[in-house]
Amino acid sequence: MTSTITAPLVPTAPRALPGIGHALQLLCNPLPFTTSLNELGPVVRVLVPGPDVYLVTAPDLLHRILVTETRDYAKGRITEGIGSQFGPSVVMDMSFEGLTHFESHRRHRRAVQPGFNPHRIAAQTQAAHLAVQEQLARWRPGQTLRIDKELARLAYQINARAFCGNGPTTQSVADALAGLVAQTTPGLLWRVSLPQWAHLSHVPGTGAFNRALTRLRTAIHATIDIRRRDTQDSPDVLSHLLQATYADTGERLDDHQIVSETLFYLFAAVHGIGDAMPYAFHQLALNPQVEQRVHEEIDAVLDGRPVQAEDLPRLDYTRRVLQEVLRLHPPVWVFARRTLVPVQLGSAHLPAGAEIVISPYGLHRNPQVHQDPLRFDPDRWLPERAKSLAPCTYLALGAGPRKCIGDNLAMTNMLTLLATIASRWRLRTVPTRRVRPITRIFLSPGPLPMICEPRSVA
Repeated sequence: MTSTITAPLVPTAPRALPGIGHALQLLCNPLPFTTSLNELGPVVRVLVPGPDVYLVTAPDLLHRILVTETRDYAKGRITEGIGSQFGPSVVMDMSFEGLTHFESHRRHRRAVQPGFNPHRIAAQTQAAHLAVQEQLARWRPGQTLRIDKELARLAYQINARAFCGNGPTTQSVADALAGLVAQTTPGLLWRVSLPQWAHLSHVPGTGAFNRALTRLRTAIHATIDIRRRDTQDSPDVLSHLLQATYADTGERLDDHQIVSETLFYLFAAVHGIGDAMPYAFHQLALNPQVEQRVHEEIDAVLDGRPVQAEDLPRLDYTRRVLQEVLRLHPPVWVFARRTLVPVQLGSAHLPAGAEIVISPYGLHRNPQVHQDPLRFDPDRWLPERAKSLAPCTYLALGAGPRKCIGDNLAMTNMLTLLATIASRWRLRTVPTRRVRPITRIFLSPGPLPMICEPRSVA
């Protein structure tokens, strides 16, 4: 542990252990630990093996880091550990000759962003609905399902279609994606924690992780080959990437770049449906008045027919439910930035190279930021109430120029899934079973059995 701070005014998190600092608390009890640091101040020093890190808890400072002064920051250790395995993509710090970090990111993002055009996203609603319908055909009244597994399977199917289209290789992509996600913890977690060791091959989990990566890359390459032989336009993201160019030179993305982009999009997108949506149905079961309002809205808007893209803007309350789910249970519970120049954040003077940690989970549960933060209250997102919130008080999908590029696609897919399932089924909790969140790279609910009850809609 080494200190990189030049001012003694920043509090240090309590109960550090000799030699390892707070590493044990971060490993064994990360959610209560990071949330408890809200009380210590806007910037808190956390001791870990290697350079110390600084947790930023104040929305005004987060707004500077993520929005107004974003040029002074690069992605941090977490992204480096993941990106070194998947290859360069918009989530990484791209590098183009003669351009800064920020300029390189902006150049690349402008090339790939049209793949997430609202019209393309809307055109995928039917494919997402059909994937859900196929899964629901196997549900039976009174059946106890591991809803976390059911929604993970849906996440693989929906995102394979969203990013690679619905064709001969779709199932191969979905199966390969499932295999990669299964290797996330044994093969990727330690790479995120210790990116300087990420190139080593003789580490437990490495072989299976690399094989899973290769399998998904192969499936994406096969999709590219088929797509190039088919001139028909498709709304999936890969179709755009094959045509994407850099505005300043007209240069196209090469296949290596396209595969890296698609690979990371698939991996990241899975966790919206796979990790957040189980919490959505759990919260509906715990809050029957909320569930009733969701059902009433869905019944009124859909009137018994399948959900369509034009229905989604009318599902106002249902969308607020999803916002509240993501506030309390953000899959990306922590991320990082690294200073490129000396910066001052409040009383903290940090040199270039300082590692900054941001916890959406802790921020969203901070009573100084959100009133009654542990209460599940979708109406806190009503426009007249939400307007009182300062910028960067809600970071479920990031903020600023590096905000999640697929945020609208993720919300569209989650809203389509929730409307499709809730129009036909309600899910009940299993007595005596508690949700025990699993905190690794992403926040997931862990095993979550629920009981299927068919709805009788008048």
